[in-house]
Amino acid sequence: MARTPRAGASSGGGLSAAERARIRRETPGLVANLRLFWAEANSKVRAGVMAGGGVVVLGLFALMYWLVLGGEDKVQKGEEPVRLSNQPINDSFGLGDDVTWNRPDMKVFEWEFVAATRAVVILHYQAQGISKDEVVVSVNGVDVGKVPPDTMASQERSLELMIPPQQLRKGEPNRIIFDNTRNPPGEDTWRVWNVWVERALLPEQLSTQQLIQTANESFKKGRKNFDTPDIGARNRYEAWKSFREAWLMLEAHPDPKPDLYFEAQEAMKRAQMELDRTCSKLLLEVEGYYNQGHYKQAASTLDHMREYFPEYDQPCATRAENKRIEYGL
Repeated sequence: MARTPRAGASSGGGLSAAERARIRRETPGLVANLRLFWAEANSKVRAGVMAGGGVVVLGLFALMYWLVLGGEDKVQKGEEPVRLSNQPINDSFGLGDDVTWNRPDMKVFEWEFVAATRAVVILHYQAQGISKDEVVVSVNGVDVGKVPPDTMASQERSLELMIPPQQLRKGEPNRIIFDNTRNPPGEDTWRVWNVWVERALLPEQLSTQQLIQTANESFKKGRKNFDTPDIGARNRYEAWKSFREAWLMLEAHPDPKPDLYFEAQEAMKRAQMELDRTCSKLLLEVEGYYNQGHYKQAASTLDHMREYFPEYDQPCATRAENKRIEYGL
């Protein structure tokens, strides 16, 4: 004879009526219904619910990633740089898909000027995507120059701007701005990067005749190296440095400046263009070796670049070290 179920027991093998009542007393509302559903579900149903819950959790994580880190290029590393020093800031600023920090209108920097003797302050940077008269550089509210428009070699060119001494405030922060005069209302793409400031001390206690004589010696040395660039890897660098020494020597010369002052400036620009071309060629060689899996050759080329750029007063020395870190060489 079949056994009669106990009073209150479920004929379907699930919870008894008493157990159902207990759950509803302990957990009223929606939570009680969920507990009852889970208690009476078979293994297949429970597995399906757990799998669905996992998908929901993954979806929530994906949504959080999109909102916080992904989406519209919101990935940022640390705080945005605002203070300039004698070390280039590798991050880029401006407007476009490839900029590190989106600054469509302007980028503001601060730099504190400290010098016990007479000094020249030079703003160094690289720029791209800029047309004539588009970006103006101002210091403490006064326009001091414009970013030159793009050229065929604009990607790798090194630019510099001498800041007039009268615009600098000693012992306090100076406000240096790259201002895109077309944004707004326009949305022109542009960027600046590798921004840094150099403080070059000027010679003291030299007569004007001594300044000219010393500058002339440096200029001749620079021209000799510039005319023989392939004799030694350092020749291009030594030419640039000698022209620069001549220019800075005559920066201390009272106005009006001698003709050699302007000749040294132009020669220094030509030497810098040669250095930029050499840098681009060597870095392209490094990238080629690396992409082909020739890592030893890539590392060897980076080592060789030290002969062309022995000091960090040339931005290519920093670029080469950054490439070495990027490739792990």
